[in-house]
Amino acid sequence: MIFGLLTNFVVSQEIHSEYVYKKEKTKSKIGSGIKWNYVDSDSLVLYKNRTFHRTKFYHYHEIIYSELKGEWKIENDTLILNLKLEKESKSDKKWTEINSTISYRIKRRKLKPIDGFEFYAIRNLKRVKK
Repeated sequence: MIFGLLTNFVVSQEIHSEYVYKKEKTKSKIGSGIKWNYVDSDSLVLYKNRTFHRTKFYHYHEIIYSELKGEWKIENDTLILNLKLEKESKSDKKWTEINSTISYRIKRRKLKPIDGFEFYAIRNLKRVKK
């Protein structure tokens, strides 16, 4: 019964907005025939209850994975994410408590990093149309 209530709460959260970034390429070394995949993805979901969930995945020479949770607010066209929990692997069962902030300038349908840790500041999360 408790599992059902928790599942209902998580599934029933209403989405305020969703932003994504995804880049996939196949790279090759000239003359050797060696090929590898390059994948870079980032997704951010803002819920109406002022919480968020973010998943970042980068695979090129190494795999970097991160999930973040916390609270968000918008002030003067600036999205502020207050990071509270983090997982550094899909297989992690427990969330690590953190206390950090990332800020983005909201430009039309894109988010541009202002400060905070980002894999690459040149990527822009783009808002998904509803």
